[in-house]
Amino acid sequence: LEGVARMRIENVSDSPTDEVPLILNRLMSLTGARDEAGRALGLMQDVRTLIDEPKKQVNHAVVSLSEPLDPGGSMTLELGYSGYLVGYTETGSSYIHDSIDEEFSILRVDAHAFPSIGVLSWMGNRMAPRSDFTFRAQITVPEAFTVASGGELVERTVRDGRATFTYRSTAPVPFLNLPIASYELLEQGGLRLYHFPDDHAGAKVIVGRVAEAVDLLTAWLGPLGQEPSFAIMEIPTGWGSQAHLAGGIMQTAEAFEDPRDLRELYHELSHLWNAPDIDPPSARWNEGLAMYLQSILAEEIEGWDERSEYLEFRADRLLRAIDATPSVQGVPFADYGQEGLTDYSYATGLLFFFVLEELLGREELLAILRGHYQQHRAVGTTFGDLEAALTRGASRDLGPFLEEWVRTTTWQDRLRSRESVARLAELY
Repeated sequence: LEGVARMRIENVSDSPTDEVPLILNRLMSLTGARDEAGRALGLMQDVRTLIDEPKKQVNHAVVSLSEPLDPGGSMTLELGYSGYLVGYTETGSSYIHDSIDEEFSILRVDAHAFPSIGVLSWMGNRMAPRSDFTFRAQITVPEAFTVASGGELVERTVRDGRATFTYRSTAPVPFLNLPIASYELLEQGGLRLYHFPDDHAGAKVIVGRVAEAVDLLTAWLGPLGQEPSFAIMEIPTGWGSQAHLAGGIMQTAEAFEDPRDLRELYHELSHLWNAPDIDPPSARWNEGLAMYLQSILAEEIEGWDERSEYLEFRADRLLRAIDATPSVQGVPFADYGQEGLTDYSYATGLLFFFVLEELLGREELLAILRGHYQQHRAVGTTFGDLEAALTRGASRDLGPFLEEWVRTTTWQDRLRSRESVARLAELY
């Protein structure tokens, strides 16, 4: 893999800086750095281990600027890079087993396939201020392959057996994912669905289910503020789904091979109805909301009727994980972000929203969520904003419930002593 990245950066600190820290995949190297005037910049790089994630190695680079960049100042860096792309399964991120392969390849920040701003700290990178960005990307591959993207395809040109795909973003995005495979493309309305050739039948089913899900989510949470035009890109099993309206939805192959249960896809679709999360850093309560929405979408569309068993399974699994990790036991849901515990947000949030449904009824809960999303979709939201919307919109006092589930860990004891998840609401 080799490429050139032109990156617009801004100094958001309160002091001048003459260095830019970058990280890249551990088997890749920067081949040079230049400023917007074309001047070569000083560059030091070395494979290092993150200070707070001892199993993760990256190529850590520092670019020396020709003159300090003042607070609020911006500039463009041009960075050449090349090398071998490998995954990070040994860190516990089992879905990042990336490589350049004829069956499937993907270029993304998760594997540091291209240089990005970063320091030698997992928590430091997670807590750093980051804005969504626009992009224009050109990717050249052998002619038989297709490069997929959530962005708009500007053009595809072919020369000497190689195809170059040019994409641009239709709106700011939080990530850039570029899966590459022998894709087939299925289009309907505003949906572009890239699928593996053997999964054509499943892809046709998915297109219909997506239309149903979009209609339901629109009815429940209101319009997106733009036409729901987006791309779904099939990726192999075990590679990790992700979703953004402008960035695209990556969906693992299970849904295409057996589309009877599309909860994972509904989860990703529901994220399109997330207002920008501006908590620094976020507890990612939206993951719990997506877990809730994926379940009620499956009930409405597929007649899924295993809610009780599913909630009991998730509750038992969550409690076992908490009991095995003492450092989690005293951390409230609201603090999951700053403590780096957002893996727990999925199950905790799922139970949080299902108990809310028991307390308020589905119609009232969805009405509150609709009002919250419509109010905050353009300006962003915090966990506090969600609490305020629930307090303001509920027909009953949610104070004790919100205190226990958001600000304290009392809910863990409630969960341990439960008769059933469905009856938790009776305690409030």
